[in-house]
Amino acid sequence: MKEERGKGTKEHMIKLNFAGIHTRQELHQYLEEKLQLPQSQGESLDNIYDFLTMAAGRLHIIVEGISRNHSRLGGYLDGVVRTLRAAEAVTEGLTLEVREQMDADKEWLENPAVVEQSCAFSRQVTVGMEDTPVPASGQEGLMYRAEGMPYLRLCFANAVDVQIDIGGIRYPFLETDKDVWTVDLPLDAGFYYVHLYVDNCLVLSPFLPIGYGHCRPANYIEVGPMEEFCLMRDVPHGTIRHEYFPCRATGRTETCICYVPPGYEESGEDYPVLYLQHGFGENERGWVWQGKVNHIMDNLLSEKKAVPMLIVMANGMVMTESNPGKIQLRHELFLEELTQDLIPFIEQKYRVKKDRQHRAMAGLSMGSMQTSMLIGKHPELFAWAGLFSGFLHNLVGKQPDNSHLENIRQPEFSQNMSLLFRGMGRQDSFWKNFEEDDAFCEKYGVKCVRREYEGGHDWNVWRKCVHDFLPMLFV
Repeated sequence: MKEERGKGTKEHMIKLNFAGIHTRQELHQYLEEKLQLPQSQGESLDNIYDFLTMAAGRLHIIVEGISRNHSRLGGYLDGVVRTLRAAEAVTEGLTLEVREQMDADKEWLENPAVVEQSCAFSRQVTVGMEDTPVPASGQEGLMYRAEGMPYLRLCFANAVDVQIDIGGIRYPFLETDKDVWTVDLPLDAGFYYVHLYVDNCLVLSPFLPIGYGHCRPANYIEVGPMEEFCLMRDVPHGTIRHEYFPCRATGRTETCICYVPPGYEESGEDYPVLYLQHGFGENERGWVWQGKVNHIMDNLLSEKKAVPMLIVMANGMVMTESNPGKIQLRHELFLEELTQDLIPFIEQKYRVKKDRQHRAMAGLSMGSMQTSMLIGKHPELFAWAGLFSGFLHNLVGKQPDNSHLENIRQPEFSQNMSLLFRGMGRQDSFWKNFEEDDAFCEKYGVKCVRREYEGGHDWNVWRKCVHDFLPMLFV
């Protein structure tokens, strides 16, 4: 029989999230803090039970993060929840809400096969099942007027207001037919992330290309004509392979994308490797879907302007839950992942050369900072490096760790590096940082190949960077 609490009192809610707790001691301290228990009372399940059944007032407890932590605390965590349920069963006004089950079969919810996003895009079907064309009134996407003006034509049923944000500028759509919305886009040729707002709600259109950017799936458009070196031509093509590898640094199975050059299977030769990183808010697919690096490399190889190589792209957004509900980006974990897990995995699975002279590292923006830290902390691993719209200095955090610069400023660094490539767009918002790195290089005699481009902090510049960088490698 439930004990009655004071009726008419206001309900108090406590949320318990066990996701970031690693030890019993941490769990005890967390329970004492959240349940406001006397010191050391959180160490006894009996004390927790007594406290909950004797406390006055209405109390609702929400429990989260069990499945994430079950492998660490297991049966003890089960006991905590059983104690909470037992107290709920006999106490009027105490209610318990468990938002995750502890069953092992629920672990599939975090399996990579469930959580990973497919960012590929297939052009829309313009022919019906009986080979009859889909009428223009039913087509959606990026189109061009007779005079060449690009415009978007999208359908949103019952919408009142439709806008698109491109680079911080909002363009309003016009409803040109029932539920059909169009907008002219006075844009230069190039790549643009776009953000659609329908009645002030951010939406993702299935009729525009989808990539991963800004820390989420995001639409983008390619306003033509595209740079010739990015186009898919009638040349031998490499393959794109999606690999899974165990990662000790994160304790999870991680993924990477590998570009394998044409002729790899037949040649029997060992190949050099470029490890190529994306920027903040993107993932390992960025260099293929948005960057077109596979087409760029295919074209360079067909013109005999580059050495055949593997290109390996990993997810540099390595994050951990520092406290329950608080996610933190951890650059140092990515460095561990690449050096301790990814490189050995690639060198075991593929026919690649395993010395520093045949290993390169490059990245854009955040990936350039990771590149700088890697070549500074591990000069024994890489003889070639590229920083695209990027930095020698680490800019992350209130007090960034720039200990890697100690090695880079030494004369031996430039003597042993075959190439340090630095490139940035003249309209990039980080241009001042680029100039600061110029001063650093001049002060310490750091040798580099320096390139400037027209453009900002975007894929239009990064494609040019990698197009110029690839022919310089391993020669």
